[in-house]
Amino acid sequence: MTVLDRIKSFSDRLTETDRKIIGTLMDNRAEAAFLSGPQLAERAQVHEATATRLAQKLGYKGYPELRAQLQRELVEGQDAAARVRRSVSKVEHGGFLADLIATEMTALENLDRCISQDEIDRVADAIVAARKVFVFAQGHAQSVASFFLRRLDRYGMTAVSLGGRGRDIAERVVSMGPQDIVVALAFRQQPAGYAPLVERAAQVGARTVLVSDLIGPTMEPVADVTLAAPRGRSGSEFQTPTVPMTIMNAILLTIAGRHEATMIGKLEELSELFRSFD
Repeated sequence: MTVLDRIKSFSDRLTETDRKIIGTLMDNRAEAAFLSGPQLAERAQVHEATATRLAQKLGYKGYPELRAQLQRELVEGQDAAARVRRSVSKVEHGGFLADLIATEMTALENLDRCISQDEIDRVADAIVAARKVFVFAQGHAQSVASFFLRRLDRYGMTAVSLGGRGRDIAERVVSMGPQDIVVALAFRQQPAGYAPLVERAAQVGARTVLVSDLIGPTMEPVADVTLAAPRGRSGSEFQTPTVPMTIMNAILLTIAGRHEATMIGKLEELSELFRSFD
């Protein structure tokens, strides 16, 4: 049964407080799928235990199980053609630019609620401390990964691109060790190489970071740190690349800000090299 099916079947047992939680949950399911029970309750202006009680009333063990079901449903509804069709159908009088701007603004506002600066700080510090940074991406995620890799190069870090076929990736991770870190980017579905890569990292003691969207919380094995946020107003509409690009930019700026002396020194050294090579 879907979450909505369960809500309908238990409708005669729902209290006014339950309905406030449900209203908040259904208003923006893509965002709500990333909120904890207390965060959802705060948004609905009810007691923080209400989300847990509602989940149990609907037959779930607790709110995390309800949220996981909601995430699965959102991911299942992410067919590319259907998403674009739904997005286009909602635009009035051909105002695609204005609608896109509104979508981007909403997605970025959600991002601020889904990921904290403390999480970004931890990832930035771990990257700076790493011997090598392995960056994994497939499909559309490769464009964001390419940008990130180039910026790491400019910081003077040893960055390894993990793209292409599985055998190619395997060859590059043979040297991975406990002083290294894996940054994986995955959108809409779990890439085939993700599981063996994270398992390899755990085997050798390397840290792992996952940057993702709705699929992030459902991916296995679980990364040490998951930075996940919806890439649109819902999981069923156009999915913007702005959100993951903003996450990666936030990591890069945090690296520069928290390790300014080292990073600025590398950038100045790079400027000198530019003049030499030009």
